[in-house]
Amino acid sequence: MTALLDPALIALAAGQHGLFTTRQAHRAGMSPAALVHAVRGKEILHPARGLYAVSSLVHPTSPVTWHQARAFGATLLWDDAVLSSSSAVLARGVRVWGVDLTTVHVLRPIDRSVRVGCFRVRQWTGQPVTATSLGPAVSLATALIAHAMEHGMAQGVVSADHALHERLVTAAELEEAVDVVRGWRHGSRAVSALAFADGRRESVGESRCAIALMMAGFAVEPQVEIRDRTGHLVGRVDFHIPGTNVIVEFDGRLKYDAGDPAVLWAEKRREDELRRLGYVVVRITWADLERPGAVSAKVRSALAAA
Repeated sequence: MTALLDPALIALAAGQHGLFTTRQAHRAGMSPAALVHAVRGKEILHPARGLYAVSSLVHPTSPVTWHQARAFGATLLWDDAVLSSSSAVLARGVRVWGVDLTTVHVLRPIDRSVRVGCFRVRQWTGQPVTATSLGPAVSLATALIAHAMEHGMAQGVVSADHALHERLVTAAELEEAVDVVRGWRHGSRAVSALAFADGRRESVGESRCAIALMMAGFAVEPQVEIRDRTGHLVGRVDFHIPGTNVIVEFDGRLKYDAGDPAVLWAEKRREDELRRLGYVVVRITWADLERPGAVSAKVRSALAAA
């Protein structure tokens, strides 16, 4: 327990994602000077005017968790706050990648956009709102489209793929949300994200790999079952390039990290069997995804060899 904070205030914050407001602190008997002293002593954090976090209850080193906590904080500050963009995406537990999460996106019935500490507050224009564990938020489809417009096509695809895979949103809902923003600034990012999105992909790496391949002009089919001549399932591969015998696998290495010999041996046998069936297997790594042109170069080389 902290030295300066009242136990009742700490208990309150524990039920509010570790946060409390200035008004709540005053009700607990903390003066403005005491709040300043607690901030200087690092017992509490001060993410925005009127909002504080108990240091022992939050995880500021975890970008996602800290963003979610502060997103909930918006509802403590404003009764009319509505989460949008990345904040509304994270409120549904949908993954994000490649995004700076220092800013929480909020809509309110105001006349102009403002910055309040970690919050970017924009005008709410009547979009439908649904309840989430972090507070009211725009629909997931609307949030995903705004997320793509705000941060980029690839970031939008990664999140849309996950939401589609978990059946939290439908392609039709995304299409309807895109139609609203087609003529907007950066609306083309959302249009492209929708064109690339596919709920059959199962990870950030697979989404990024697919983007690299499709941007290079390759048609790819994800999660394809490969069977031998007897119909026995040899394995399900990340991608197959239709009309060719080239298979693309994203090697995230998570399944190998434990060093289990059985896992390593099973993967080797699977790949050997694919090669015996005449397939050329291309393995894409995280390092390949970070090198411009590396993914397409590997695949073109495999196609030439095949």
